[in-house]
Amino acid sequence: MATSIQNVLYTSLTSLDVTQQQINILSNNIANANTPGYVQQSLQTAEQISNGVGVGVQAESIQRMTNAAAAATANQANGTQAYSQEMVNVLTNYTNVLGQASDSGSLPSMLSALGSQLTTLSATPGDTTAQEQVVSAAQGVVNTFHGLDSAIDSAREQADQGIASGVASVNTTLNQLAQNQTAMQTAQASGGSIASYQDTQDQLVASLAKQLPVKVFQGGTTGLVVTTDQGTTLFDGQVHALSFSATPNITSATGSLSAVTVDNQPIQMSQSGSIAADLQLRDVTLPGFANQLDSLAGNLITSFQAADPTASSSNQPGLFTDAGAMPPSSGSTTDLAGSIALNAAVDPAKTGNNPARIQSGMYVSPTSSTASDNTTILNLINALQQPSSTSGSGQPSTSILDDASQMAGSQQAQLSNWTSVNTGNTAQAQTATTALSNATGVNIDDQLQQLMTLEHTYSASAQVMQAASSMLNQLIQAV
Repeated sequence: MATSIQNVLYTSLTSLDVTQQQINILSNNIANANTPGYVQQSLQTAEQISNGVGVGVQAESIQRMTNAAAAATANQANGTQAYSQEMVNVLTNYTNVLGQASDSGSLPSMLSALGSQLTTLSATPGDTTAQEQVVSAAQGVVNTFHGLDSAIDSAREQADQGIASGVASVNTTLNQLAQNQTAMQTAQASGGSIASYQDTQDQLVASLAKQLPVKVFQGGTTGLVVTTDQGTTLFDGQVHALSFSATPNITSATGSLSAVTVDNQPIQMSQSGSIAADLQLRDVTLPGFANQLDSLAGNLITSFQAADPTASSSNQPGLFTDAGAMPPSSGSTTDLAGSIALNAAVDPAKTGNNPARIQSGMYVSPTSSTASDNTTILNLINALQQPSSTSGSGQPSTSILDDASQMAGSQQAQLSNWTSVNTGNTAQAQTATTALSNATGVNIDDQLQQLMTLEHTYSASAQVMQAASSMLNQLIQAV
């Protein structure tokens, strides 16, 4: 009889102990319901067996309500969104300078203003004021080319600095991952709970995924293994740090720029994460914009030279020059947008300039007898309006005016496209993140209901224990 009562006491005692642990875990879940990255926990229990007979209940391990598939989907969606967001951020800064084709300060508008001033001058070729206004409009075109060239350089520098910041962030996160894994292994070896370390690990991986595309594996003795989506190992118990050298001042003449490397090998990445976006912007998208702008500047220089008989006959530059000369005979247009300049013959900043050479030609001294001749002026108007052999946006047989509008439109369209893509990516990332939270996060109503059930269980076990204790005392007193 006494033995049976003792068994009841022991069973009740183990039930109280396990129930209290479960209550503590539920309370912790509720307290952390709004903690970012917290994964709901539960206590696994099992029956205690002695000589084939159940003698109580015991706590085993704390389990996290993980969902690897949902986590991978959320990480991928957030990485894709980070890529498109960075494309929007950098392109917005450049296109703010580019403007819309209809904006008064845009390159198409400045070229159109030059055409209007030339048309005005063609009616009164000898009018000094009208000649000066043409020169002023031409200088406005030059300044706009320079401004856009600088804006592209600045955008590439922004992307380069973005790469540097991303690389630093990744390396910091990888080191935190190593520290967390060491602490987790220590806790595991001592029999402690590792759930909080696993939460931290998941958050660190999620942070990595916003910078570059990653895959996660469990590597046995090495623990967690993190690679890029192309297979480059970033963490396998040891940190494989990213290397990158930022370039503070970038121009068309800068040459090759630093790649992102791991263990001295360049890494390849898909379109995911902000680092991949910055590499695409710095090395592909923005240089493409620069090529369009340089090509347009080259067409302007050569077209205006051909329109001026005094320039074409002597193989010298016309109204527009490449830093005072003709572009290279090789046909290269590299950095022409940055070096385009007015001919010294009409440039107000140069000694001996004379705006009347707009009417006479760059290399003939104006005379009163020919002051009414508007032939060269009409040629310059045609140079703006007639199709050129190749346009800056890659389309043949378009005028310089049309080409400038097409270039501005196509570059603005890149921003519009990425803005639209980013809107969709943001929605998908939010959906995936919500799905992950629903799959692994804390449902407070459910946890409160379980807590009430456990409190009843605890109370019942306590009552059983009290009754068994009373019976045992009565037996002892009766002996």
